[in-house]
Amino acid sequence: MAVPNSLVLHGYRHLGPDGHKRAAPHLSVAVEALHMALLTLDGSPDEGRDAKQGRAATARHFLAEAALGLAHARVYIPGVRTYAVNVVTATERDVDRELTRLHDLTAQLLWRNHSILPARTQAQPLAPEDEAQLAAMVQDLATHARIDRAMRHKWLVAAALFGGLAPVLGVALYLLAAVSGTVAVVELARGAPPLLPAA
Repeated sequence: MAVPNSLVLHGYRHLGPDGHKRAAPHLSVAVEALHMALLTLDGSPDEGRDAKQGRAATARHFLAEAALGLAHARVYIPGVRTYAVNVVTATERDVDRELTRLHDLTAQLLWRNHSILPARTQAQPLAPEDEAQLAAMVQDLATHARIDRAMRHKWLVAAALFGGLAPVLGVALYLLAAVSGTVAVVELARGAPPLLPAA
């Protein structure tokens, strides 16, 4: 059986001067998805299990989108490296190991394709009024972060308060102090977020 000449000469890849132009939309989708996956994987290590699982699922979605974009671009540029979608969507039981695995996959895709992926545009300096607005917003976020850190230990504060007021107000506060101390120890041992919502 003879192989058609067009397949022998050109293969299935449409190489030529416009190959990079045809691959450009797929590469831009892939690079944006890879950067979004990296941003999603950047999180606080003291998050709860549910938050980590949510981050992993979102990062997995972005990584699958990047893998598909790179696979489409590989049709036009043979040097593009990618993973099969089933490699990306496979999961580890431990959430922390899964986040590490996804971070490694994302970093490898970025590193192996850095010469092919479109470069991100350089940001221009902010105008003075925009810089002042950004500084005010960062200051506001810093205040919220301090409040959040303080609220992580509210059970310890409650136990100390109830223990200090118990001699004045009665034995019932000793019980409340014991309960608050127990809940604080359990939360600190688990590393879980607080049971009560922040006020």
